[in-house]
Amino acid sequence: MAVTVDPKLLREIKRYGAFDVSACFHCGNCTAVCPLSDGAGNFPRRMIRLGQIGDRSRLVGGPEPWLCYYCGECSDTCPREAEPGEYMAALRRYVTAAYEPTGVARWMYRTAFSLLLVTIGLGAVIAGLLVSLRAPEDARRWLFALVPYETIHNVGVTVGVVAAISALAGVAQALRRFLAGSGRPSRREVLKAIRLTVGELLTMKRHRDETARPGVAWYQTAAWVHIAIMWGFLGLLAATILDYLFIVVLPLNITTFWPARVIGTLGGVAMMLGVTAAIVRRLRRSEKSVAHSRPADWWLLAFLFLLGVTGFWLEVAVTIGASGPLHDVMLLVHAAMAMELVLLTTFTKMSHVIYRPLALFAYHLREKGDILLFRDRTPGRAGAQEAAEK
Repeated sequence: MAVTVDPKLLREIKRYGAFDVSACFHCGNCTAVCPLSDGAGNFPRRMIRLGQIGDRSRLVGGPEPWLCYYCGECSDTCPREAEPGEYMAALRRYVTAAYEPTGVARWMYRTAFSLLLVTIGLGAVIAGLLVSLRAPEDARRWLFALVPYETIHNVGVTVGVVAAISALAGVAQALRRFLAGSGRPSRREVLKAIRLTVGELLTMKRHRDETARPGVAWYQTAAWVHIAIMWGFLGLLAATILDYLFIVVLPLNITTFWPARVIGTLGGVAMMLGVTAAIVRRLRRSEKSVAHSRPADWWLLAFLFLLGVTGFWLEVAVTIGASGPLHDVMLLVHAAMAMELVLLTTFTKMSHVIYRPLALFAYHLREKGDILLFRDRTPGRAGAQEAAEK
């Protein structure tokens, strides 16, 4: 089957930060050093080739972009300085936007202004909805004098529904593409793939092994940063669930459930340590993986940092029994940001928490641990597959 070259695709990907990947002449150095490229050896060169020939379907359809942790070895050894590692990072941004059906993610990734505009606008809508539901009567009268209650409520609900539908559509599309051609796996294969995926997510062993650098302390590595942020989030999630269960659901008549408070505090500290380390790494540009920062990268780190600061502010206020307008504003900001982060998960770099697990599951399910066996199994495309890899 003939392959139609579409130069527009590579130009589109470059807008997401791919720099000069068109300089790649397929010498194979990146494949030779890539930890994922054992055996047949076509990673990440195949991804670059698919971008150059403009094969949008296979480029977006496979799980490969999400399996790359950007160790930077490919970029370090590239004689053309084509930055293949940055290309893979840009490809993840491009794929995130491609999976999101409304086009908002694509717009957010293009410029810092559009990113801030969506963030501030959505935050204002969520804050208005929260005030309309929970604020004192005086505050609500002031708000409704500016914007009718029905408008606030309807806009808030509409935004939430659209974001939820967009997230579900993106996840469904990704899972369908990742598992295409995998046949009907047995129950044992599915359970094994789930076990391997969960094990990698909880320990990040593969991430640690692939991004390890001689002479770099463990707490300064990219893997440790991700582990701290991930376990921090899990701790905060567990604390929220326990608080809701023991304070709201169960008739215990308590205002503080201390196990949840301890778990939440430890989770918040872990998250803040990870976020702070990530910010320092990007400011220092200590490795290839953080040498080129996009607005979307800084947006996530700043968002998480502010979320952590407002969260600890509220914890201190509750502990010492402080109250007042300033604490009310902090509560509103924290709650609005937390809800916004959830709504924007599949629109931003946070999409990693959804698409990477799905890619790892497909990786373990379809290929039994060998990424190089990812092939296009669509009938009639074998010739195009070989052409793309040569």
